[in-house]
Amino acid sequence: MKTSRRIALAVALSLPVVPLAVSAQQPAGGAPAAAPTPQAEPTKEAKEEASRRFKRGIELFGEGDYRAALIEFRRAYELAPNYNVLYNIGNVYFQLQDYANALVSFEKYLAEGGATIDPKRRADVEKDIEKLRTRVARVEIVTSVPDADVTIDDVLVGKSPFTKPLLVNPGRHRIVATKEGRTSASKTIEVASFDSEKVTLDLPELAPKPLETGTVPTTLPTAPTATATTTSTAPVTPPPPPPKSIPWAGWGVTGALAVGAIATGALALSKSGELADLRKPDSGATKTQLDDASSSTATLALVSDIFTGAAVVAGAVTLYFTVRDPGPAKEQPKTGLIKSMDVGVSPTGFTLKGSF
Repeated sequence: MKTSRRIALAVALSLPVVPLAVSAQQPAGGAPAAAPTPQAEPTKEAKEEASRRFKRGIELFGEGDYRAALIEFRRAYELAPNYNVLYNIGNVYFQLQDYANALVSFEKYLAEGGATIDPKRRADVEKDIEKLRTRVARVEIVTSVPDADVTIDDVLVGKSPFTKPLLVNPGRHRIVATKEGRTSASKTIEVASFDSEKVTLDLPELAPKPLETGTVPTTLPTAPTATATTTSTAPVTPPPPPPKSIPWAGWGVTGALAVGAIATGALALSKSGELADLRKPDSGATKTQLDDASSSTATLALVSDIFTGAAVVAGAVTLYFTVRDPGPAKEQPKTGLIKSMDVGVSPTGFTLKGSF
């Protein structure tokens, strides 16, 4: 590619500016901004600014600052669309090795310029187009929903659906589709020259957000429905009283105390007889024997009396709980049973403990 030939269009904006319609579909990688559909001729101010930017682009191109030159050429085309500017834009893309956008720019140049293009220049551009077609790949992009914004390498290339595959340069590319109310989808591909790749992007609906705490519900709570109830006037028969329970434990304790009283009473009588025999003049008993016999007799008599008294008390209490009327059935603690009774006997005293 000869630079001198590429710079030859420096006089392009000295020609009459003719608004031209171009395809609204943007190629991948940020192709030159498309001119709007046929509209009124640009204002005088717009033409003057476009001319200044075009000349600045020529200067920057000559200095080798191709990226800055590209910006100026594209801005000039936006202000005053002229197919001649597309030729320079295509040349800058070619210098930047952005073959996909160079191809698109040259094809637009030929389509919009038509028969007004010099035959020799047309032939040169067609040769460049043939060369560029061997250096690009084609990607068909399909989205699950229409009107999704599609970007390639963070550059917006248009909305789905696309009428034809998009041109991309060889290498790795990240394709992303987004739409409001949908989950975005992305895919990274790697293509070489002449490749044809199809990319399908699914954009499912966003899940509804959970109701935040304190948020007023969309539906009002339903008031409870009143239910009519029928009250019966028939007299209520009270439940029968529970059967009487016999406090067997109490009677058992009473019997044990009575047996103890009888046994200790018999022993006390036996000891009393022995004491009487020792007190006879001819018994020959010593004073110590007399004292021991007297003490044993007194202790057994005391214990017998205590057992007798305890048996009487236990029998009276047990008899009360046996014969009492339990009253109507109701929830109440169980009574009438002697839970426990402890009897303690010692030479110096007697203890009686119990719970009912």
